[in-house]
Amino acid sequence: MKKIAVVGVILASFVLSGCESPQMAEAKRKDAEFAAAVKNINLETADVGEQPKNYKEVVELAIRSQLKDPDSAKFSAMTTPRKEVMVENRAFVYGYSTCLYVNAKNSYGGYTGDQLYWVFLRNNQVLRVKNTNGPYGGIIFVGRPINCN
Repeated sequence: MKKIAVVGVILASFVLSGCESPQMAEAKRKDAEFAAAVKNINLETADVGEQPKNYKEVVELAIRSQLKDPDSAKFSAMTTPRKEVMVENRAFVYGYSTCLYVNAKNSYGGYTGDQLYWVFLRNNQVLRVKNTNGPYGGIIFVGRPINCN
C-alpha cells in the first residue's frame, strides 16, 4: 500500500510539473523579447532628448527632496551627463544620466558619509533618483548596470 502511494505521488509530481499555464508561457515569451531588445540598444541613434543645461541645480533639487535633512546635503564629484536608457513599464526611455556623491544628515543628526547616487534626466527633468547603496543599487534594470565612469 505504501509503495502504491509513493508511486502515485511521484507520478502526480511528474504530471503537474509538465503543466505550464498560458500566463506563464506568455510571461516567458515577453521576457525573451525584452532580453533581445536590451541587446539591441543603440544610444547613438536613440532620441535622448535635449542635452541637460542646468543639470546640477535640477539634480541637487531632486535629491534634496528625498532627504530627511535637505539643508545638510553636501554634493561632490558630479559627472557630466552621458546618454543612457532606463525602463518604465517595459518601455525604454532614453535620456541622460549622471552620478554624484551626497553626504547628508540622517534622522539621528549624524552625517551618513558619501553615498553614490545615480540620476536619470530627460529634457532637463529628473525621472529617477537612485542611491546605489540600496537594494538593486548597482543596476538600472536587469541586464543594464549603472556606469558612473
